[in-house]
Amino acid sequence: MAFRAIVTGIVWGIFKGKLSFDGLPFKISLAFVAANIGLRLDPKVFTEIQSLLLPLLLTILITLTTGYFLSLLLYSKTDLDEMTAFFCCIPGGASEIIGMSKEFGADERIVAAFHTVRITVFVLFIPLIVGLMESTAKVAVVQKVVEMEWMHFIFFPIVVVLTLLLDKKFHIPGGTLLFSIAIAFILSSFVVDVGSSPAYLSGIGQAFIGGMVGVRFDKAVLVQLLKVGKMTIVIISIFFVVSILTSLLFHYMTLIPYSVSLIGTVPAGAAEMSTTAIALDLNPSIVASLHIVRVMLLFLLLPLLIKVFKAINRKREKVV
Repeated sequence: MAFRAIVTGIVWGIFKGKLSFDGLPFKISLAFVAANIGLRLDPKVFTEIQSLLLPLLLTILITLTTGYFLSLLLYSKTDLDEMTAFFCCIPGGASEIIGMSKEFGADERIVAAFHTVRITVFVLFIPLIVGLMESTAKVAVVQKVVEMEWMHFIFFPIVVVLTLLLDKKFHIPGGTLLFSIAIAFILSSFVVDVGSSPAYLSGIGQAFIGGMVGVRFDKAVLVQLLKVGKMTIVIISIFFVVSILTSLLFHYMTLIPYSVSLIGTVPAGAAEMSTTAIALDLNPSIVASLHIVRVMLLFLLLPLLIKVFKAINRKREKVV
């Protein structure tokens, strides 16, 4: 469902023009999807995440190092200024990265175009790869049909409203996803018995998020990317290959299924990969947790990365 929504959004964006769903609409859809994750959350996940932290830190280090050197490559091979090149290649929290880029003097249009392409490519192809792997690895299981209950009409709006209030008060990377999962888990585990939610509820959220991602890819994005040229293809391709290899390393270090490792470690957006995990029933709690850790760690390291990036470029310019 998410794949079809993305394709529909791309077609609309290119031929009809961009529709802006950033901000509140996207957060509502994300909170709705994350509430489904929180509803399924097993307390054992917290123990499992602890055992995955060291391998995850290694994969994050590889991803950040790759992005860092790609930003140096992009800066040296194009006419982009150093901050624009830097923010184009930092993988994680696209909305937050785009917003911060302007504060550091980067061209946010180029940065937004780059991240739009990165996320679109990953969200299009990663689910296809995982879907093919899963279809050949196991026989389809007939799932129990769950009916919509009156409690769901109360539970999900409450989770969404509380999430938006907390997200407005506490600005942290990945906050919408984190708050929604936590609230849904606490309410369903300790306050009220909600029961299982129908599969189509999460499907609705997946469709909305997929469409919002796809519609960002419009003519303006294409124009901005043409200014950069073939380096766009080079950067995205390297990112994609490194992500596949990194997820393979994470799989061997943790022994969790490769499909879960892939969607849990690729820098393709926490919201998008979490919805993919729900759609394919691939441990969405673990996937969402891995992405939340990745995004938060990235923002903790971002000031240091910017300082080092500027220092290296200053030395290179003096030599030249």
